[in-house]
Amino acid sequence: MLGNTNVRRYWGQLTNPIAKIFIKLGISSDFVTVFGTFGVVTVSVLTFPQGKFFIGSIFIGIFVLFDSIDGAIARLSGRNSKWGAFLDSVMDRIADGAFIGSIAIYYLNQDQLQFVILTLVALVASEIVSYTKARAESLGFKCDTGFGERAERIIITIFGTSFAGFGFPIVLDISIWVLALVALFTVWQRISFVYKQAPKY
Repeated sequence: MLGNTNVRRYWGQLTNPIAKIFIKLGISSDFVTVFGTFGVVTVSVLTFPQGKFFIGSIFIGIFVLFDSIDGAIARLSGRNSKWGAFLDSVMDRIADGAFIGSIAIYYLNQDQLQFVILTLVALVASEIVSYTKARAESLGFKCDTGFGERAERIIITIFGTSFAGFGFPIVLDISIWVLALVALFTVWQRISFVYKQAPKY
C-alpha cells in the first residue's frame, strides 16, 4: 500500500534533501543501513522490555527513517547494487526481529503469556511476508502484492507502542492483534498470488 509510486514520490521529496547532505559528507548507503539497524536493535532491547515505550518509540521512529534514506543515497549517488539490496533486506529482518521480539519480552515480563504467543505469531508471520516475496521472485514469479508490507507493519506497531508510552497499553494489545492478522492475511495474499501464476501439473 504505502509502497506505491505516488507515496514513494512524495516520500522521496522529504528524504532526498537529507540523502544529498549525507552524500556530501561522504556517508555511504551501506553505513546508513547498518547504523539504522544497530539503532533499532539497541533501542528496542534497552527500552521495550522494561515498558519504556515512549522514548523507545521516538528513537525507533528516527532510526526507521534511515531505511528510506539509505535507498535515496544509493539512488542519487548512482550506486544501486544487488549487494546493497541484499544488505538492506537482511538488516530489515534483524531490525524487525529485535523490534517485535522486544515487545514479546515485555509481555513475558508482565506474565501475559497469551500476548507473548500472539506477538511471536506476528513476528514469524511478518518475517514470512518478506520471505514469500524474496522466494517467489527468485523462482521467477511476480509477488508485488500484499496488504501489509513492511511500512504498514511498522506503522501499526509504532502506533501501539506510542500510545502505550502515553499510558494506554490496551492500544498496544490491539495493535499486536492487528499486526498478527494483517501479517497472516498478507502471507495468504502472496501465496495465492504466486499459486495463480504457477503452472499446474
